[in-house]
Amino acid sequence: MTDATLSVEDVKRLERENSPLNRESAVMKIGPLMAEGKLQSIEADLARDVVLRMAEDADVLVRSALSRQIALYPLLPTEMAERMARDIAEVSIPVLQHWPHLSDDLLVSVIEEEIEAKQIAIAQRDAVSERVSGALIDTGNSNVVSVLLENENANISADALKRVLDDHADHETIPVLVTKRPDLTPETCLQCVSLIVADQLEADVANEMRRYLVRQQHLPEEMAAEIVAHAREQAVADMTAGEIDDGKVAEFVGVLHKAGRLTPTMLLRSLCSGDLRFVEMAFGRLSKKSADYVATAMSPGHTDLFKAMYDATRLPVSLRPAFSAAIEAAARERLRAGDNAMQPQRYVPTVIAGIVGAYGTVAPAELEHVMAELSRTLKREAEERFDSRAHMRV
Repeated sequence: MTDATLSVEDVKRLERENSPLNRESAVMKIGPLMAEGKLQSIEADLARDVVLRMAEDADVLVRSALSRQIALYPLLPTEMAERMARDIAEVSIPVLQHWPHLSDDLLVSVIEEEIEAKQIAIAQRDAVSERVSGALIDTGNSNVVSVLLENENANISADALKRVLDDHADHETIPVLVTKRPDLTPETCLQCVSLIVADQLEADVANEMRRYLVRQQHLPEEMAAEIVAHAREQAVADMTAGEIDDGKVAEFVGVLHKAGRLTPTMLLRSLCSGDLRFVEMAFGRLSKKSADYVATAMSPGHTDLFKAMYDATRLPVSLRPAFSAAIEAAARERLRAGDNAMQPQRYVPTVIAGIVGAYGTVAPAELEHVMAELSRTLKREAEERFDSRAHMRV
């Protein structure tokens, strides 16, 4: 037999050979010839009959050799490919990974067999539908999920990526792989940031995630750091606002104060979220004033008392007008709301208007943009103070 042609007698002789090694050799020769169209119609029919029989061969060696051949040739019979896809892993893996015409129904059913090697082969396919990706993610197997995330040709829905982050938040590489996805949505990006903010990750993992988020979203590093810092502050504001126990909030304020994380922008965010309780506790801690003193100073009409308390906190003097605007608006909303929940959307526009009126560098915008402008103002002031001190030393 030559590489170029295969006669009817050649095919018949191959069919008569009985040993597993001879049948394996036959498969290695017939498969490519069939797929490349080098057999005439009669020869092709005979060869196809031989291969179909070998697909049912009792010897794993023969079936495994056959699967390696048909996996790369889409013109070979679908029936044969599907049969081998359901075979033992040694036989099925080449077909599951490479044969392009396997249906989603078949792939999902194979995934449900709970054989990791088969699941990984499916995760490596040149094209993986959202349905199949979802089934792979539902296995909860971190090895399978990692391989799937590394496959840029896999279509993964935003909901499925959310499940990945929910189920594997503490994995050493999976959150990073999510941030590398070319189809990362804003919602998934935000969830990645939330993981970083919540300190659920090792520092190295969090830093690597941030680098990839910067790359995926084409953000300057400084802006990415700013986004993460703002998200951390908002997460704190949301967490404290939802806590019923005053004692736990007070304890948390103490932890933040000790860690140096009671930042002015965090307190402003909490004010704009309607969490006066957290802000009052923070001001009490920073100014070393009693709770009654702070409550009075933060009520409408006590401008001088508030100024004295604010100055005692050692918060930036330049932000006092912003706090005054926010506290006055939030306090009036608390009086209006009474025992009902405060509604930030009713007074945040007033806070923004007050801040814009007090600072010539802050333009009217959404709260997040206003907070970013204030943060940059603080950063510029800190840099100017540093330069001034450096100049004095010189």
